[in-house]
Amino acid sequence: MNYTIVGLFPSQENIKEVTAGIEKSGIKDQDFIIYRTDQENAPEVKKNFWDRLFKTSKAAVKIAPDHLITSVSVKNAEEFKNVTKSFEDNKVVKIYEFKDMTIDEAKDLNYIKKIVEMRAKSHIYGMPEFSVSGTLMNEL
Repeated sequence: MNYTIVGLFPSQENIKEVTAGIEKSGIKDQDFIIYRTDQENAPEVKKNFWDRLFKTSKAAVKIAPDHLITSVSVKNAEEFKNVTKSFEDNKVVKIYEFKDMTIDEAKDLNYIKKIVEMRAKSHIYGMPEFSVSGTLMNEL
């Protein structure tokens, strides 16, 4: 069993807890990746064009916090269960599982994003179509 588990967390603020949870579940440093926003592109530092042009105050700019994305390579069912539990304990928003993805492939965040996007589209296109008739609406 060779899986890479990708977890999406609501904010980068809980990076220490996520890291500690992964390490506590028995995963080595070289088997997980935490994608962080660099300081220059952090949400509190980003400013749009108009703010730079007119030098408006920071209080006027509302920027949503960046999400935290983590990839973990697991090799057996026990590691898989432990990492999934650790993610859930740290308020994971969404967990993606990739069979036979290596940790080297997971190093490319754009690759991860592309795979997740394709998977999401396949779920949407796979949904059955349905329609509601006017007579059925009147009965409700």
